[in-house]
Order: sequence, then structure tokens, then C-alpha cells
Amino acid sequence: MPTTPALGFISMAFVRNTGELLAIRRQLKAFATEHGLQLTKVYVEEPGPPSAALDLLESLLESDGQPLVVPTLHHLAVLGHPTQIRDHLRRCTHEVLIATKPAERTC
Repeated sequence: MPTTPALGFISMAFVRNTGELLAIRRQLKAFATEHGLQLTKVYVEEPGPPSAALDLLESLLESDGQPLVVPTLHHLAVLGHPTQIRDHLRRCTHEVLIATKPAERTC
């Protein structure tokens, strides 16, 4: 079954430690696989000025409508208001998929 390439994004502002980061990466990968996607890269934004987020945007701009998988919309806050960023990406043909089910969200 062919899979569609996708990108992932995690902001460390919402991650407590390395163990949680690894668990979130696994969660993103499992979610992507369930939805017929293959994560080709997961960008991880460290505290400080955005760098991974800018690299992510560059990769999205260079792709042809590649989907983006995030744990929650909160992770997009480094780029601006999360729902506005999601809506902008959708207008640019990039679907934004949220990997965490609402009942599992902690923030």
C-alpha cells in the first residue's frame, strides 16, 4: 500500500523530558502510519529563537501539499496563533493532523 510522505513537528516547550519526547515521536509515527502517511522527518523545536520551525516551513514550502503531523495544535504556537497557523497551512494545501486524541490531551 503506497504511503504519502509527511512531516512532523514537536515543540519542546510542551515536552517535559527526553523520555516524553521519544514517546511523542512514536505516537506521531504510529498516527501517521494509521493514516497512510510516512513521516520523512520530525522537526523538534528547542527553547529559544525558532530554528526548527523555520526549517519546517521551508520544507513545507518546497513540498507539494505535504501533510504535517503535530501532537496538538499548541506545538505550532512558536510560529504564531496555532489555529491561524493551521488555517494558513491548510489554505496552502498542507493538511495539519493532530495525533493526540482530545481525551488524551493534558494541555
